[in-house]
Amino acid sequence: MKNVNKEKLKICNLKFVICNFPKAGFTLIEILISLTLLTVVLGAVYSSFFSVQRALERFDTVSLKYHEARTALDIMRREIESSLLKNPKAVNTKYKTIFEIKDRDIFSKNASVLNLTAFSFKGNNLKTISYFAREQNGSLELVKTEAPSIILSKEHTIQVIETIEGFTVETLFNNTWVRTWNTANTGKLPDIVRLIIEFDDNGKKVKLIEYARPKVGRKL
Repeated sequence: MKNVNKEKLKICNLKFVICNFPKAGFTLIEILISLTLLTVVLGAVYSSFFSVQRALERFDTVSLKYHEARTALDIMRREIESSLLKNPKAVNTKYKTIFEIKDRDIFSKNASVLNLTAFSFKGNNLKTISYFAREQNGSLELVKTEAPSIILSKEHTIQVIETIEGFTVETLFNNTWVRTWNTANTGKLPDIVRLIIEFDDNGKKVKLIEYARPKVGRKL
């Protein structure tokens, strides 16, 4: 009799536990709210991720353009400072050196030409050097050509910077910046030269400027 009562008591206790055990699962409203919150959070995360990615890509592209322009201006400055003048008005080009600035434009953009004879910053060899902008796929690129000044040799062409907005070379003459110079007419090197490279920075036109003064030789 006691065993039967104990069994009944256990069954009653078990029923009580089952009846009072919290029901598992979520309601439809709870699931929808959770999905909505998850969508908002993921959207914010992805938006931040793509914004950072675009900023990094832009930084890489623009920083490379700044670096290329600064490097080109520095090289041009050193070459102008080491330019040499020899028999500038001689008829035979074999016995003279040059320093010439030409003013021109392409697509209404400044596209100066700089021709000079200078000691190369690599190897200290005397070379005939030219810088000019040319059209490339609807935009401008800055190009350099160089060849030994003494030995007849084929000139070497180098692409300096692609996709620029302008290249300007000026010299100060009578307190005015002019865009033409030719030692065959002036008989001397310019006192100071201003170099300008323009390029686009996310819709904003940027100008980088460098100044150079010929130092090595005025006349030989």
